[in-house]
Amino acid sequence: MSVVTANVIERREYKYLIDNATAVRLRAAIRPFCDIDPYAARSPGGRYTIESLYLDSPTMGLYWANEHEQVDRIKVRVRGYAEAPNSPVFLEVKRRINDVITKTRGRVPRDCWAPLLADRAAPIPREVAGKDRAAVERFLALTRTMHLRPYTVVRYDREPYFSRVDDYVRVTMDTRIRAQVTDRWSFAAPDRNWRALDDGATQRALESLIVLELKFTTQVPLWLHNIVEQLDLTRRSFSKYGTSIKAFYGATDARTYRFAGGWR
Repeated sequence: MSVVTANVIERREYKYLIDNATAVRLRAAIRPFCDIDPYAARSPGGRYTIESLYLDSPTMGLYWANEHEQVDRIKVRVRGYAEAPNSPVFLEVKRRINDVITKTRGRVPRDCWAPLLADRAAPIPREVAGKDRAAVERFLALTRTMHLRPYTVVRYDREPYFSRVDDYVRVTMDTRIRAQVTDRWSFAAPDRNWRALDDGATQRALESLIVLELKFTTQVPLWLHNIVEQLDLTRRSFSKYGTSIKAFYGATDARTYRFAGGWR
């Protein structure tokens, strides 16, 4: 009998907070190496909207692990795409050990995921098979043993590019990052309750900042390294989930704005 394992993505992610002028320079700098994601290219402004339902334990253990910069920590979320209401959703477990990110992602039909997560005894739907099923099994093992529940829903617009000269390099810019509290297994959220997480006041800047993420496997491509040097970018720590928890639940830590360390 063959054993099916979950589809695991392993990579490194470096984050930067940039302003609009830097974003303009970045787009020009990556043009010889990158193409815009085809799905985003079909969307207005070359962006699509991502919505993530973040889960945590009753003591917000996942949040505090991130705040205290534990070497080995996870995030657990349900992800969907707002412009595609009939598309599947993805049950994701994102594990970080130092700078290395591993992510398992299981695809579930949109009409199945909420009943599956709301009922701790619910079986995995038969149509979820193969590597998707293995990833969903891992997701459910964590949510049910750790008693995870929804805390916030986060929505943002992503402008994604992928390298056409490397096996795996992604450059993404996230804007209009907003969130609200929820305790429901749903992405539905009243328009009046959104709160911006990337505005100038929250980020202590003169304008809303753009969250830039550079994603690659093991080695930083030389062209990407040169662009970081050219634009004088400095890595910064930014967690969409962590920022949403601070905004709504008043969770704070003795430390404030952090540099992420490492490359630039």
